[in-house]
Amino acid sequence: MSKRVIYSCITLQKELENTIKKVGFEGEVHYLNVALHSDPQKMHATLQGLIDKNTEADEIIICVSGCGKATCDLQATTCPIAVPRTMDCIDVLLTGSGIKRPDGAIFITKSWMKFMQNSTIDYGKLVKERGQAEAEATLKQLYKGFTDFYIIDTGTYDLAEVEAYIMPLVKLLDGTLTRLPGPYKVLEKLVSGNYDASVIVVPQGGTLSIHEFDGLRPCTIKK
Repeated sequence: MSKRVIYSCITLQKELENTIKKVGFEGEVHYLNVALHSDPQKMHATLQGLIDKNTEADEIIICVSGCGKATCDLQATTCPIAVPRTMDCIDVLLTGSGIKRPDGAIFITKSWMKFMQNSTIDYGKLVKERGQAEAEATLKQLYKGFTDFYIIDTGTYDLAEVEAYIMPLVKLLDGTLTRLPGPYKVLEKLVSGNYDASVIVVPQGGTLSIHEFDGLRPCTIKK
């Protein structure tokens, strides 16, 4: 039996675990440090280092999407790698929904809520540190131009909890909050190994590189 290893962004943990429970997976699963999510360069360096030193795997599955081009120029040095053909984790979750991703919007799931809670721009944290008026002024400036918020319903968490968390910010910005289905079908393709056009497979010795990257297209394979 071939040895398959998954390296995943922590923001996809619930959805990946649910997928594994559904389709089965005999390999290893590792979650990356949450701090890497906001630093594409470090994410890239970390992923490349993991690929380079994992000499026992027959295939490495990277459940990290474009995310600031963090996966572009990754080299399949030790074995083939498989990567979702999506621009970021939001696209990973929305794949299979048939919904065109709204432009200029803020998306949230429970994993993203935890990420925000631990950040320096958490609403409650800012209020405690700076007071109500300054905190609200800071957030209005930070989110200037953003009024459309979307909760992605992946069926893996309590939507009401996330809605209660984000609603104060939505109200502050006079925004709207909408729920979108998130079937995350590309994770099923990655875990099962039944790849289609939603997955990029890079053969050993190949490189996942930018080719006429226009902000919408995924990376393409360069040999």
